[in-house]
Amino acid sequence: MVRQIRNNEALSKIAAKLKTLRKPTGKLQKEITQETGMNIGDFESAATNLSISSLERLCCYYGLTLAEFFDEELGL
Repeated sequence: MVRQIRNNEALSKIAAKLKTLRKPTGKLQKEITQETGMNIGDFESAATNLSISSLERLCCYYGLTLAEFFDEELGL
């Protein structure tokens, strides 16, 4: 089994960006979790490694591409 590498700094920046995307919707984490089938709370708290597939799915949910997600100032 391949051991995943965890970059806490990168995960924290991604978590903050996901929170920033959710806040204007006025939705709670629970609502996003129900609508996407993914525990957004784990992602927003950087508690779990986030796959590119999961991140792409969330980007689609919020109406942006992966490129747009990373294009803004994440510092990654």
